[in-house]
Amino acid sequence: MSTGTTTTTDTPELPEDCPLGKLYRKRVAQSRDLTVLIADWNLERGSGKTTLALRLAAACDRTDEGVTEDKATLSAEELTDAYTAQPTGSALVLDEGEAAASNRRSMSGVNEALRQIVGMGRVEQKYLFVTAPGVHQVDKDIRNMCDVWVFVREVGAAQMFRVNYNPFGNHAMTHDWGTLRWTGDLPGPLTDTYSYLTAEKRRRLRGEGDDGAGYVDADDAAAQAEEAAETAERQTRDELVRDIYQNTEDMTQQKLADAIGLSRSRVADILTEA
Repeated sequence: MSTGTTTTTDTPELPEDCPLGKLYRKRVAQSRDLTVLIADWNLERGSGKTTLALRLAAACDRTDEGVTEDKATLSAEELTDAYTAQPTGSALVLDEGEAAASNRRSMSGVNEALRQIVGMGRVEQKYLFVTAPGVHQVDKDIRNMCDVWVFVREVGAAQMFRVNYNPFGNHAMTHDWGTLRWTGDLPGPLTDTYSYLTAEKRRRLRGEGDDGAGYVDADDAAAQAEEAAETAERQTRDELVRDIYQNTEDMTQQKLADAIGLSRSRVADILTEA
């Protein structure tokens, strides 16, 4: 796996010069989570989103067992369970899948699972990869909580975007991180997990799944969504405050406080809460 050029590899890896790899290693050092949303640029199916999600998950998983069937699911409820049950350093995949691409309740489940997980505080040391037909099928507050968006343009090529929160404008900012390319078949251990997900999609298409399992009505999730969004926005704002203070010449705590509408004492607390 590489950025900019195509490199054939037998096992997934995140190169040293890959922005996503750099962010991942930074999060490992900070004992923090990483959340990546993978969608198709043209809202097409069969473009390799699941394959890419599994490759990236395998590159990030730091456990001995790797990305097993227990770490990949189509169920929002199972994802939430796996987030708390799987060991530290696990990479998890929530594959929305073709079987539920037009199912409004399924996207409600995806959104609710992300609300719960991202709202937990990003300290479980889990690396989450979520696929969706298109990024805008995921609620705005949720997709803004994700660290990276990856848009698959064609099989084997995707565009990466870093997502940051702008506390001054109260909106998300995206930065183009370039192209991610991959070639070849899935490494051996991942084929079983891919086959499991494929079988689950077929089973649900035949109507053999538990209809609505793990899905939460949007109205019931409103309070949780607001709380999760506020938590994530506050965390991202605090990170940005520390970054501006440390990297801007002649920046004082009072100037920073005036710029973002906080008291100087609150800014001082943020700077010491790293």
